[in-house]
Amino acid sequence: MKVAFFLESNLKNPGGYNQTLSISNFINKSFDQEKLIFITNNYNLYKKLETIKVKSIIYKKNLLEKILDFFFGLSFLFRALIKFNIKHSFTKFLKKNDIDLIIFLNPSELALFCGEINYVFNVWDLDHIKNSPFPEHKLNYTFEKRELFLKIVLYKAFRIIVPHNQNKKDLIRLYNCKENNILVQPLVPYLPEILEEDLNFLNQNERNLIDILPTNKKIILYPATFWAHKNHRYILDSAILLRRENINDFHFVMCGSDRGTFEYINNSIIKEELCSMITTFPLVSNLFLKTLYEKSYAVIMPTDAGPTNLPLYEAMYFKKPIFYSQNILEDQDLKNIIISIDVNDPNTFLQRLKNINNEDIFKKIEFGKKYYHDTCNQENIYHLYNNIILDFKRVLKQWK
Repeated sequence: MKVAFFLESNLKNPGGYNQTLSISNFINKSFDQEKLIFITNNYNLYKKLETIKVKSIIYKKNLLEKILDFFFGLSFLFRALIKFNIKHSFTKFLKKNDIDLIIFLNPSELALFCGEINYVFNVWDLDHIKNSPFPEHKLNYTFEKRELFLKIVLYKAFRIIVPHNQNKKDLIRLYNCKENNILVQPLVPYLPEILEEDLNFLNQNERNLIDILPTNKKIILYPATFWAHKNHRYILDSAILLRRENINDFHFVMCGSDRGTFEYINNSIIKEELCSMITTFPLVSNLFLKTLYEKSYAVIMPTDAGPTNLPLYEAMYFKKPIFYSQNILEDQDLKNIIISIDVNDPNTFLQRLKNINNEDIFKKIEFGKKYYHDTCNQENIYHLYNNIILDFKRVLKQWK
């Protein structure tokens, strides 16, 4: 039996990019490489996999499919292939490489085109369906496209992997998925796995930017892509409250790729005269991000998306307290780790910040350290994917 792991991500989505690299790295270490194959459709990701000694091959969509996809969208292409009983180039690619099972390490639209090849699908979030007011869930029929896509791929998947039990409940409730088909594997940060010799600044300018950070204030870090649902505005509102109460001990740092709100946030910082309290960076290197974590006093994540996000686990690893949205989290174990804040009321953050003490921080960091050790490890990942492979191997015997 031949199993393929598929990766499709880029640095504009650093969370997803690093998540897939982290899982690939663990899988590569755990399994007999002769029985596995890694596939990507991204040349930069292919080269990156080479640097961490993960052998992979590249899939390239044919020209006609690219044109149809560009002008009409994947749903049109999918229906056209069904109507005329035509095999997609991805189906042919899988057959040519004798793949029996393909495991998508990220939510990829290519799951539509596996044909008779069975697949395992990762679902990271269902935020689009939660009465979302955000433009990224409405622009260019994003909601409708995602719904059509999920209602096909979820029901055909051999197994579905989600990052938290709350996601599993949502899949059962919203899409009527079979409970036994849904497996939980928490997000696993890639940053802790990077070797020191592979850590580099993007350029000299980035190296110099580290030096502009204030050394006489406690840094509160928000590492998140500048989407509307990431709620960077909350940081500005919190800074205004701190200034109003003449609290000058803290400095906010935000970094991430621009997905629509970077200019708005920066213009607002200037307009509201918050430059001395907030620094923003675009997408940064892993070394830069690692340095920011090490220099930070705490992490903050007032996001409307979840229930879990990579910075939550990165904060655990770097032993930093994290102020985290209370609105999206039901897990009591994680509630013992986070310092909960109401994303609709920055006053809750201000009160938590003013009243926190070292004993509270120490307890939460210890809870986080244990949680990270118990969940984000190579052994858990190995057992999850090994059980999937063994289960499918038993099924495959019925026809191959």
